[in-house]
Amino acid sequence: MANPVLPESRGVLGDRFELGCNYWASHAGVHMWSQWDEAVVRRDLDHLAGLGVSLLRVFPLWPDFQPLELHRTYQGAARELQIDGHPLTAAEIEGGAISPRALEHFKTLADLAHRHGIRLGVGLITGWMSGEIFAPPAFADRNLLTDPLAVKWQIRFARAFVRALRGHPAIAYWEPGNECNGMATVENREQAWHWVNSLAAAIRAEDPSRPVASGMHGIWPGSDREFDPYRKNFWTIQDQGELVDLMTSHPYPHSPSKKPARVDPIGGIRSHFQAVVESRMYADLSGKPCLVEELGVFGPMFADEASKAAFLRMALWNTWAHGASGLLWWCGFEQSALTRSPYDWIAWERELGLFKADHATPKPVAASLAAFGKFLAPLPSPALTPFTRQAVCLLGRSMEASESLENAWSAFLLAKQAGFDLSFSFVGDPLPEGELYLLPGLKEADGISRGEFARILERVEGGGTLYLSIDNASLSPFTEVFGLEVRGREEREGPLAFLFGGHRFETRSALRLSLAPCGAEVLAAEADGNPVFTKHAYGKGEVYLLVAPVEKVLGGKPRAFDGEGADPFYTMYEAFAKGALAKRFLRTGNPEVTATEHPVSNTRVDAVLLNHGAGECALDPVLRPGWRIASTHPPQEIRGGRIKIAARDGVVVHLEGPPT
Repeated sequence: MANPVLPESRGVLGDRFELGCNYWASHAGVHMWSQWDEAVVRRDLDHLAGLGVSLLRVFPLWPDFQPLELHRTYQGAARELQIDGHPLTAAEIEGGAISPRALEHFKTLADLAHRHGIRLGVGLITGWMSGEIFAPPAFADRNLLTDPLAVKWQIRFARAFVRALRGHPAIAYWEPGNECNGMATVENREQAWHWVNSLAAAIRAEDPSRPVASGMHGIWPGSDREFDPYRKNFWTIQDQGELVDLMTSHPYPHSPSKKPARVDPIGGIRSHFQAVVESRMYADLSGKPCLVEELGVFGPMFADEASKAAFLRMALWNTWAHGASGLLWWCGFEQSALTRSPYDWIAWERELGLFKADHATPKPVAASLAAFGKFLAPLPSPALTPFTRQAVCLLGRSMEASESLENAWSAFLLAKQAGFDLSFSFVGDPLPEGELYLLPGLKEADGISRGEFARILERVEGGGTLYLSIDNASLSPFTEVFGLEVRGREEREGPLAFLFGGHRFETRSALRLSLAPCGAEVLAAEADGNPVFTKHAYGKGEVYLLVAPVEKVLGGKPRAFDGEGADPFYTMYEAFAKGALAKRFLRTGNPEVTATEHPVSNTRVDAVLLNHGAGECALDPVLRPGWRIASTHPPQEIRGGRIKIAARDGVVVHLEGPPT
């Protein structure tokens, strides 16, 4: 598992932060191979190279590259696989039934990319793309993930394709395919594991020198030691981490499959951190580095072009600061003029490019991508040292996928606004070392096992801190841990309101516990005195209890973290994280300005400060005694310790001080 203080390096793609996009030829989209036009591809790569793109993700569309047909006999019985009207030859079987013409076109693409200094990530089994299934005619009526014949030929395809291209210098990484968990259903987690393992093993058999990436979208926490009847979570982060070398996130704002991604505009602080939260979840729970492999905004009805450019700028700053391997925009070119499916079907697949519909004029998002490359260019190393994290956020069982994301995302944001950083773990995995543990939104009677809870309490007893918020959880032991006795339990009517730090908070909770303190200090209570937020000594450490699923509620509440209606729930995080905050070198004191800290030596720390607000910020950060701001990048004059940060932009601050 990743170390919560100094996590893994950027990893298998090297130390540079990759800037790029997903690519289909501008004239044809997914049909580029059947409508191959080398002149268009040359022109496209000229435009992309002009932006400073270093990595393209590309896709050999499965039926174009392996055009197998299954011929049948009496009563529909399968008789023979053919290509172009003839039975497969021994050479064609050895070659994975790959079309020589399509393969030559791909080699041409790779040659052109290499001449432009661009590397390629290759999604081998491109059977799901932009809302449509693409499969060879032979497998049209079969389950593409579990049917033995279909999987057999996918393995043959992967091996033959990798064998043909493994010597090419343009190839950066391979992956089984694009979001292949969307190609068909599986009945259990084992079927998902076997499909990924089969393709990953096929790739490594032919090219052990390059990393195998995940390519998946919509995978969630899980554990082999878990039986979870509440969700059929067959594609898990941990399984992917076991089988691949590079995790990949596809964190689209307003994704229909992610509830907390749908509630805020892309200019809000929540959206600015979506790519970070998903990528850190993937990296931390898998123990592998993560590439933001797809990021985009779903067309003209979700944001204007200037807002999209600002959103990408913040995503680039954030993912760079938080240790991602790079960021790829979806996609290179507009597809608004294409009339065939899937572009005919789905509106938000048409206007996602870095270039306008003329395929030559850069859009504002292209300027954001190019500008960030220029920002990185003068740095001694484009990769920061790993950012320090002072806490571990544990994700419990029995949550729906969106609930896991709600709790993780909200906890991450509240910690950022309070001034500290956290890593993610799953309660069923080995417990990472740490001094501060967060367990947000615990659910049900089996949200955490007795042994898992005991291991956390052992760390607390030795001097650590635990913060736990509950949804409808049942815990045992309870009274001796939290210093509270439950006098009654019932469903709650109406909102839950309480005072804390001079501010009135209001949230929701389906559960009301009538609590009587028996050793706990009550930090916040309802109007009738019923405790809401408490603190209790446990051994040498402390436990904090919040009897409301605040993180889950905030996950579905519009503008919960910024704007005039946002309650400062992060102040509750400040209360239990005093020890963690004392370890920081810099505090912004502004919930709209977040920071990561990157130790360079025992006398120097780099801090990346990001202004998520809509206006320029003049900031007077609080520094650790004896430390000072030595310089910034981009350079600016520092007067009296004040830093200026443009709206929705960032700055690197170089701190110097006495040896730590």
